[in-house]
Amino acid sequence: MALDADQIAQTLAARGLRLTRQRRAVLDAVAEASSSVSPVQVFDAARERCPELGLTTVYRTLDLLSEIGALRRVHGPDHCEAFVPAGAAHGHTVVCSRCGRVMEFTECDMQAVVDAAARQTGFRITEHFLQLSGVCPACGERAGLPRRAAGDGA
Repeated sequence: MALDADQIAQTLAARGLRLTRQRRAVLDAVAEASSSVSPVQVFDAARERCPELGLTTVYRTLDLLSEIGALRRVHGPDHCEAFVPAGAAHGHTVVCSRCGRVMEFTECDMQAVVDAAARQTGFRITEHFLQLSGVCPACGERAGLPRRAAGDGA
């Protein structure tokens, strides 16, 4: 997924912030990754462009970029928080449990689940996060797993 640095810079400017050299290094590190990346992996990659970058700045930048919708938080294959570029304002992810590859999908008919959760808990549900795990086509092919057709179930 491509990240539009100009759009991100505009979004930050609307909040009175700039796309600094450090923020750009973090953004580029996530954008160039082939799968989800942890904050420490982002830190290591971003320091190649910006050697003075600190780990605290990486965490703050990842939080900020997630908050404005440029990045999406996912749970990586090692069950730790990781980040990927966000392709849609409201999207969800499928994460390969073998290689960590992340794909985004936007279709989700969650209203029945949201309504049931609200009824059972009394909460007013304001948003939801959906992540599915599985084996990507490349890993499945390498492992000799049959491809599942849509609707085959889990």
